[in-house]
Amino acid sequence: MMRVSAGIVRYPDGRILICRRGEGRKNAHLWEFPGGKQEAGESPEDALRRELLEELSLPIADISPLCRREAQGIAFDFLTATATRAPVLTEHEGYALVHPAEMTKYVFCPADEVVARQIAFANVRACLWDFDGTLMDTYPLLTEVFVRIAAENGVRLTAENALSLLKGTLRDACAALSALTDVSVDELLKECRAAEAERLLDAPKLLCGIPELLLALHERGVRHYVVTHRDLRCRDMLAQCGVLPLISGFLTHEDGYPRKPAPEMVQGCLQRYALAADDCIMIGDRPLDTRAGKAAGVRGILLDADGRFAGEKSCEARAENVAEIAEMLLPDWCL
Repeated sequence: MMRVSAGIVRYPDGRILICRRGEGRKNAHLWEFPGGKQEAGESPEDALRRELLEELSLPIADISPLCRREAQGIAFDFLTATATRAPVLTEHEGYALVHPAEMTKYVFCPADEVVARQIAFANVRACLWDFDGTLMDTYPLLTEVFVRIAAENGVRLTAENALSLLKGTLRDACAALSALTDVSVDELLKECRAAEAERLLDAPKLLCGIPELLLALHERGVRHYVVTHRDLRCRDMLAQCGVLPLISGFLTHEDGYPRKPAPEMVQGCLQRYALAADDCIMIGDRPLDTRAGKAAGVRGILLDADGRFAGEKSCEARAENVAEIAEMLLPDWCL
């Protein structure tokens, strides 16, 4: 397998060098951490030093291994280094010196994308979690309840139809159902919430991988906060699942904030717990979560298991599952 050295090259002001691949090259116009192929018998460090001199006329120092990844059939050795001079482009069509938190604004080559996100989120000190569909696996039950209530009122829905409606808000879903029946939105909303709560409190279930992720982040000093319009019974559910001791605070329905995507609930969390927006990440399964975060100056990860929100611009990253969130927030290295 071909081996490639790629450099995370820092400048004295903390910015990192990234380069944009030129026309006619594989992954043309995408951004990368500069480097190149390791020759036979060449160490990753020597290859990086040589490649950056050849391609960018850039001398580097303080070279150190960071991590290894495989992508597109190539093994990549990522290394950190320092530089002071500006690069001279010969093969790339552009370069940028980027502060770590800004990495997510660029579209990277497949091999570099995960590392870029890990760098961008390396300063996260607090996670602001949505509850339903993010921490707690509530959608299967809510979907079942909604389909049943629709049927009782003469409307046949598939589980997929119901889930598509519920991925907006429960009130919006009830409004859509109300338009097809003689039942008011408020009546449907009350019935759905009562039917769901009755069963959910009996056997709450966290999303796969959430307990491990909460604990691993907690052990690294990251604090967790729940930002939800559920009532305080969400604490009881988290307690039943054994993760309540990992949660540092809550904002819930009882606090009286407007519903997301209005930013007030996120802003309230920042104020109540003395959190800096730049140190936080908002994690939710619907655009209204990351939109609320963005409006409050908080970066976001959208948990989009079904690929429903591919064009959403309010988040810095999207994940198909909890494991991908863990990969972004729990790298096995530190800069």
